[in-house]
Amino acid sequence: MKKLLIVTAFLTATLLLSSCVETRYLEKQGLITGVGYDESEKEGKIKGTIVFYQFNPSMQNLSTVISAEADTSKGIRMSANMETDHNLVSGQLRVALYGEEIAKKGINSLVDSLTRDASIGNMIFLAVAEPNANEILSFQPKSQPTNMGTYLYNLMQLNIQNEVIPNPTLQEFMTSYGSVGKDAILPYLSIVEDKIGITGFALFIDDKQVGVLDREKIFYVRSLLNSIKTGSTEVEVPKEVFKKEIEMAEPERTEENEEENEENMMHITMDNIKNNYKIDLIDKDKPSFQITLEFESRILEMTVPLILSEAEVLRKLENELEKSMEKKGLEVIKELQEYGTDPIGFGSYYRASSRGKEVTKKMWADIYPEAEFDLNIDLKIVRTGIID
Repeated sequence: MKKLLIVTAFLTATLLLSSCVETRYLEKQGLITGVGYDESEKEGKIKGTIVFYQFNPSMQNLSTVISAEADTSKGIRMSANMETDHNLVSGQLRVALYGEEIAKKGINSLVDSLTRDASIGNMIFLAVAEPNANEILSFQPKSQPTNMGTYLYNLMQLNIQNEVIPNPTLQEFMTSYGSVGKDAILPYLSIVEDKIGITGFALFIDDKQVGVLDREKIFYVRSLLNSIKTGSTEVEVPKEVFKKEIEMAEPERTEENEEENEENMMHITMDNIKNNYKIDLIDKDKPSFQITLEFESRILEMTVPLILSEAEVLRKLENELEKSMEKKGLEVIKELQEYGTDPIGFGSYYRASSRGKEVTKKMWADIYPEAEFDLNIDLKIVRTGIID
């Protein structure tokens, strides 16, 4: 009898608990993969774009784009729900885009709403869209229809894995935004020749976009954020410096051929780049920084032939590449100073040396444009590859 009472009590509890669980049918859910926010023509309003999957048993999984306007991001979700028979849920959100105009005015409130949503992980990717988020998320490649939220996530994930771009996660943005001495940087997405790609990187002061860094320059920022193991970049060196070495590699080259090719620079692509870096504050009063970058890489391609099996030629090439990279790296740092943004985080090094003295964001903003930098690059080519 006692056992019977126990079993009865267990079954009753199970029945009561199961009745509290909300049943959600997959066919009725709209799984949001991407959201975008733009300036609205209506004053005080935000234009939101939502990309989601809707499931239909009789058809393939469908990707749908809905736009709505509201005062807040959550209001956009509620308005969008009135335009679809699917319940929009954000548990599969992968990408959040911000149109350039709204990014210039500040995106903190919109980003903050993501951090407060328990169903959204802090590893989603953020990016700035040009000309606006709606055009990017509504774009469809000619090759085949695709869910743009998933596509953009895969695009950025691939470049993160290849160590080409800094990690643009929600967590990284909020960490930089809340830091003294470091600013956020996000991918800048554009449509070029019927394709969506990362055409640059949006630079921020606090939560406001202040400029765009060309994508060719991101290597120098990326190399000073953390160590890389599989990076790649293209460097140019003066062809005139290697006139003798070029003649040795290609004796049949004539003066007529030289005149036909007016390009006076030799372009070299390096990959499998590994690096170590060190940033030292050597003078706090100026302030002045000493940056040391050590690279190991292989030559993947050159536009001019050289006999790199000759140790003297290889060392000469390493020296010229070092000088070219030092010049380019300092130009990038100078450009960041002109914008007044510090995505590398020199301010955090300055703050760490303050020994208890408080360093505010305003204090570093006033000091940073006048800071001096010395960059020393030590490059070692460990393998040589294709000559084009």
